[in-house]
Amino acid sequence: MYTKYWNLREPPFQNVVNDRLVFITEQHQEGLARLIYLIEQKHLAGMLTGPYGVGKSLTLEQVSRHAQKLRLPVIQVDAIPDGSLPMARHILRSLGINQDHQTLPELLMLLQAYCQTNSNRNLARHLLLIDEAHYLATGQGFYLAHYLTNLRIPATGAQAETPLFTIIMAGTEALRESIKDFESLRRRIQLDWTIRPLSPQQTSEYVQHHMRAVGGDIWSFGRDALDAVYHFSQGIPRSINNLCDTALMLGFAAQAPQIGPDIIYQAAHDTGLASLAPAPAGQESTP
Repeated sequence: MYTKYWNLREPPFQNVVNDRLVFITEQHQEGLARLIYLIEQKHLAGMLTGPYGVGKSLTLEQVSRHAQKLRLPVIQVDAIPDGSLPMARHILRSLGINQDHQTLPELLMLLQAYCQTNSNRNLARHLLLIDEAHYLATGQGFYLAHYLTNLRIPATGAQAETPLFTIIMAGTEALRESIKDFESLRRRIQLDWTIRPLSPQQTSEYVQHHMRAVGGDIWSFGRDALDAVYHFSQGIPRSINNLCDTALMLGFAAQAPQIGPDIIYQAAHDTGLASLAPAPAGQESTP
């Protein structure tokens, strides 16, 4: 609706994976390179943590695409509270094991037997990406992940034994805290990376990058507006997207020549972000 008014080819702040809109910081480049190294070296497990909306799912998607270039099969699953049994069923079906059982131990024994009997056939290492992995702390989730790291593809001829899975778990900081109590899994994690929110400067660059990528004027958001975007979003990309998308709509409705701080304050109120951060000194949120 607002794209024509702001001379944009498409909406610039959608919460979807779009290669042209991806904004890569130095910390993101370094962390992604480490995850790729983890995969290529056939390590057992890695852990990716950060606040909601900081870009963990986007990172997993980028890792998945790299694995596909390596022709490494990828299994993706979101953890759910007390969801070990359906997770195990999903993993087995992704491996082509369609037998069904009613308990987790039965499924895990079936998976172990599968590894032992397929050493000379089509058994291959897989990349297992578990999003929302903080939910593994409930029920038998951590035990399931631990068990999966123990599975091996038996050696055949000149090929040495390799792990059946390289596992990357992504979740909130609660994942890092809760996994401390499950030492056997914690010791298998060979990469622990935290994605941090963007800085004030990076937040401004993020907004301008997205506007430029769709043909817009990078100064459609004034300097004071960019400062307000950081204040209300605290550098969380998903919050930046929601705030800026709403601001462009409000600016279109008001026929504003530029997004100023007052529009950002109204957008923060409309998106609920105003309740999470106080307005800057000397400013008040628009009711």
